Amino acid sequence: MSRFSMHLPPKIHQRGAFSILTAFTLLVLLLFLALVVDGGRLYMEQRKLQKIADMAALEAVARLENGNCAAEPGNAAGYADENALRHGFLQNSGQSLLTQCATVTPGDAAGDGSRIITVDPGGRAVKVTAIKSVQNSLIAQLLDRLPTVDLRAEATAVREAPTASFSVGAQLLRLNDNKLLGQLLKTVGLKPEHLTVLDSDGLASAQITPAGLLKALGIKVGIHELKALSPQGLVDLVNTEVGLLGLDRLIGLSAQVVSDSVLLAQLDLLRQGILTSPILKDVNLQLFGTEDQPGLLKLESSPDGTLGAALDTQINLGDLLGAGILIGANGRGLEVSNLNVLGLAQIELGIVEPPSIGIGPVGTKAYNAQIRLYVGVDTNKLLGGILAWLTDTVLGTRINLPIWIDLVSGEGTLEAIHCDAGTPTADIWVETDILNACVGKMSEEGKWSTSGSCEVALQEDELIRLLHIPVLSGKTHVPALAHDDELLDMVAGETRSTTVNPLALGNTVDNLVSGLLDLLSGLFRKPANDDPNLTYDQRAENQLIEKLATQYLEASKKAGAYNVDAVTQLILQGSEERDADGNQILPPLVDQDWLIPKSIPKSCVLAVCPQSTWDDGTFSEAFKAYTVPFGLLDILGISTLSNGHYACGGLLSALLAWNTCVENNLKKLLKDKPGGINLSANRDGNSLAAPGDQFTCSGILCIMLKPVLQLLKPILNGIGALLTTILANALGLELGRTDVTVHAISCGTPQLVR
Repeated sequence: MSRFSMHLPPKIHQRGAFSILTAFTLLVLLLFLALVVDGGRLYMEQRKLQKIADMAALEAVARLENGNCAAEPGNAAGYADENALRHGFLQNSGQSLLTQCATVTPGDAAGDGSRIITVDPGGRAVKVTAIKSVQNSLIAQLLDRLPTVDLRAEATAVREAPTASFSVGAQLLRLNDNKLLGQLLKTVGLKPEHLTVLDSDGLASAQITPAGLLKALGIKVGIHELKALSPQGLVDLVNTEVGLLGLDRLIGLSAQVVSDSVLLAQLDLLRQGILTSPILKDVNLQLFGTEDQPGLLKLESSPDGTLGAALDTQINLGDLLGAGILIGANGRGLEVSNLNVLGLAQIELGIVEPPSIGIGPVGTKAYNAQIRLYVGVDTNKLLGGILAWLTDTVLGTRINLPIWIDLVSGEGTLEAIHCDAGTPTADIWVETDILNACVGKMSEEGKWSTSGSCEVALQEDELIRLLHIPVLSGKTHVPALAHDDELLDMVAGETRSTTVNPLALGNTVDNLVSGLLDLLSGLFRKPANDDPNLTYDQRAENQLIEKLATQYLEASKKAGAYNVDAVTQLILQGSEERDADGNQILPPLVDQDWLIPKSIPKSCVLAVCPQSTWDDGTFSEAFKAYTVPFGLLDILGISTLSNGHYACGGLLSALLAWNTCVENNLKKLLKDKPGGINLSANRDGNSLAAPGDQFTCSGILCIMLKPVLQLLKPILNGIGALLTTILANALGLELGRTDVTVHAISCGTPQLVR
């Protein structure tokens, strides 16, 4: 060992070890720094790439017509590429963009807001996948090594379906105090001053959304979770957490969106009026409804089955309250006494279906308030019933026509929403059924409570009874006039009316009146109406002849016994008594004293000779002859007449059965008359069914019933004028015209699906 090495200080060895440790530490730190830098750089690249995907998806779905990728998949890809290029993407082969259509559905947990994205060529949503190749390490780049990694970012954007809120038949919500609808509301306790607030300018400009109503009700569910619900899911949620809503509470909720002090005072007055109404104070409403569960607001689902943007669509506050009040009056009938002219007909009016406000995407429906009119025509009640003794008791005749008319049933369907112009517009298709009429009976509970057309709840009734014999029974339906109209390019806040077709409307009224007169003609012939629900009893002719024979016998009997000479004169010449117009009370039953071959018996001592030996005679001679005995047996009361008649002059028959014997002989003679008795010629029925108030009679029944028919036919003819009076002057409706109001239109905002 050298001298020098043997005397080396120990610190020199320590400094060498420290230098190696330091170098190693610095190298490790440098590697960690490179890792942090590379990680941060890749994170920033990923964020930039995600932003590229987000913006491309949002622009693509925003520029697509109606936001539907499936309708324009090529355009969706083009719009996404344009956006990426503007933001410096797709500049080289290491950058790519994949655009696909997708379907977005709610997650498995209902109401949690989660959604599942599925690539689907028929989907509305746009899914963009951005891919970029980047170097995975800066250090590798310094070493001239260029390893890369593919970064991937996905974004799905969907545009909420455009929605609108609208109502049909807005004129029904004006609730004018001077009109019948206002009178109807008076019957449930509302006064004129209560109704004025519903037409005020303040309420006309006040808007509220379904989401706002839910918040005011205290439902603590986030808006995104609410939008993910189906219409039925929302109904279940509200029913569970809130239940049914009283009218006073609905007004209280409405007051929360009103700031005007005068309007607040009017709303409070309306609320007090409802609280004091014996009917409306207990009314509970279902706020939201579906097809199966009607409600005040009918929300339709988006194409994905969720409520979506429908919850953000605005509703006019005045229409909301008006619809709620009409629901409260639903099922209440109003007797319109000022239209019961001279007591000729009983008239009632009622709401059978309240209006609904439609909220939702294309396909959403809204309905107007359906008003039903009842016109009761009953001969037993004509002129307060003073003719009932004649029609029902003496003539045994009753004409009972319970007429139910659904005045206007309107349905509006949201056909399209146009968002490509500066101001969004909506197209609404309106279907209106005008004057849907039914004749028949309805149960007391079904008169005003059913929301279906009148024929749904119609029951059979006896419509015509003649001489105590039911002639026409059943029920019938006169179809409504269907009137369709399309209202194009309506803007939010606009009210527009459908066109009126006066000619078609006039024809409908004429058809209704003709149908009623045709039923009335059932007195004398089978009505032209071939409705299988109507039963016409054609077996009645012989029964009618028998009834008439009895009636003429009763009118001419003396001291309780039928008088053959008197009834014969009555049948051939009619009664001497006349009415105020100079018409005979009982007209002649036949037009001549007809000849009957072999009708006058001959005596063969013990009994009557064979009929072949009898003489010919007239009706009056034969009828008289059968009251005289022609043989010893006939004298004793044992009839030996061989032609079906009875000898009434015998000791026993005259004493015990005179009236029955005479009645049987007269009935058989009249029924056997060649050519029959002219009870009701077809021309009588045709004349009665013809337009106008005049008619002619040739048959005995028509002549007998003429005083009643002269009163009845103008009533039926006047149904058309009556409808015009009620609708135009009293109800304030122009029949055939329907008002449609668009409250709000939302085009749907593009949003990313997370």
